[in-house]
Amino acid sequence: MKKRYRFRQKALVYVLFAIVTIIALTCITVNCLRLAQVGNLTSTNHALDIFAICMMSFVELCMISVTFASCYVLGKDKLYCFLGVVMTRVPYKDICLVRYSKDKRIFLVYYKVGKNGVLKDEMSGIEARFVRLNVNDVLYDEIAKNIKKHAPQAVIEFVGDEEK
Repeated sequence: MKKRYRFRQKALVYVLFAIVTIIALTCITVNCLRLAQVGNLTSTNHALDIFAICMMSFVELCMISVTFASCYVLGKDKLYCFLGVVMTRVPYKDICLVRYSKDKRIFLVYYKVGKNGVLKDEMSGIEARFVRLNVNDVLYDEIAKNIKKHAPQAVIEFVGDEEK
């Protein structure tokens, strides 16, 4: 059974998304009108206008995927982190530490990787990579419990004061 947790975005991200969407749709509309030679809009370079339409459509699709398709999925064997079309897979057997704090709003999942690219974390002192889960802080306990169920070797660590 897969459990999906939505990526928490700040209000500024949605405002920027709206601004970029308005700009992209305006550019696409103007270039389409230039290609159709509507009114005083005439195209002198069709290839450039078609390229601009394609590029702005691509930018818009990237913005939509990063803003609305980002999530974390607790799968059967792995933790999946989707950021738009980029996916990170973390096998449960490699998870060694889960550190989270409700007051500081951090949720880190440390996992072991091969020798290449291993960094020693200064906070934990372990040689592992980490994934920062950016979800609603109400879900921290539920996610930590589900990770512990799939990865019994993982150490669950709560940092900071619970009551603040």
